[in-house]
Amino acid sequence: MLAELAIANAAFAVIKTTLANGKQIADAGASLGKYFSAEKAIAKQVATGSGNVLEAFQAKEALVRQEEELKFMLNKQRLHGLSLIHISEPTRRRG
Repeated sequence: MLAELAIANAAFAVIKTTLANGKQIADAGASLGKYFSAEKAIAKQVATGSGNVLEAFQAKEALVRQEEELKFMLNKQRLHGLSLIHISEPTRRRG
């Protein structure tokens, strides 16, 4: 359980850094695969109730918080891209 959470946390850090540096989510493809594999393993442990159930539940909740943060970052990146398009379009029409 802790190993899966450590893998997910490390992968999330890489994804977050990639987005913070202005790159696309696809640039963190390997880390995305690791993150979602770890998430699937944790979800399976929660569903089956195997091992430490409280630890598994807390790990799952941590992943939910990380996914919310990721959604926020992706929306922020998308809106920033749209604002750049709207700013640059009137300039092209005048020129």
